[in-house]
Amino acid sequence: MSRPAEPIPACAACGEELLGRFCHACGQDTRIRSRPLRALLSEAFSEFSLVDGKLARTISVLAVRPGHLLQAYRDGASSLYVTPLKLFVASTALFLSVMNFSSTTLYQYTWKVDEPGQPLTVLYDPDDYDVRIDGATEQDRWLQPHVEPSIDPQVAAALEAAAAATTDPLEREAIRYEIVANAEEARMTDRLSAWLPNVLWLLLPLYALGLVPLFGRSGLLLDHIVFAMWAHAVAFLMAMGMAALNGRGANLNGALLTVPYLGYFTIAAAHYYAMPLWQAFWRGLVHLACYVGLILIPTAFIIYMTVMDWNAFWTWMMA
Repeated sequence: MSRPAEPIPACAACGEELLGRFCHACGQDTRIRSRPLRALLSEAFSEFSLVDGKLARTISVLAVRPGHLLQAYRDGASSLYVTPLKLFVASTALFLSVMNFSSTTLYQYTWKVDEPGQPLTVLYDPDDYDVRIDGATEQDRWLQPHVEPSIDPQVAAALEAAAAATTDPLEREAIRYEIVANAEEARMTDRLSAWLPNVLWLLLPLYALGLVPLFGRSGLLLDHIVFAMWAHAVAFLMAMGMAALNGRGANLNGALLTVPYLGYFTIAAAHYYAMPLWQAFWRGLVHLACYVGLILIPTAFIIYMTVMDWNAFWTWMMA
């Protein structure tokens, strides 16, 4: 009497019949074994953190070989690296975390006295409708440690005193609106920090669309979106580096980021779009100028409009 055939075991992960230790359908290891605590902790860290071995490897390659990551992704050899989407999300999260925990601001307007205790003189230029103060300096700070208060109390007091003392109605309204504008700048700093993640997701497709006329319409838009996610990740990593240097007193201007960014862009675009470096450079320069002038500046203006005191603005305009 023949023995009944033993049932073929099935994969616990996908249900396929097993032909060996590893499932031929999904690759699941079917050997049941206890797992050490170290392995469980490593898996938990990888699942609940954006930083894992693959991401660390990706960032290191991104730092020293600008075009390699994109080329590996295009050639289908990207298993060692994170996807462009995760790279973009991770770099965004890391950037925002660094900004929050280091008390660094993306942008802050400050008006500080040059020497504490010195007398300040408020001057009004009727030709340019401009208000300035002798003895105090205005500054637009990008990726710098947060300064509190942003407007020196002596500056605020000097403006209030000048508005009360002048007999010229136009000068009075101009100075009063300057006081209001200082408060608007403070709200702008908070608004940029709050809106930055959402704004970047909206601008990413526009960045990719800007690549189409410069780097070819023959490829899929997805190819340009992949490059756009890579470019934003690079920009965030560079911004984190500048924020760290400024936190140590380097006092670097945010505009300096355009130099290394354009260098990385040129090398990566030459590999990704298969063109000479000089072509990638001038196309990247045009793309950067258009993106800043046609997208970023108008977006910043729209955000600023949401913090404006329109009643004070119209009162000043009508004066």
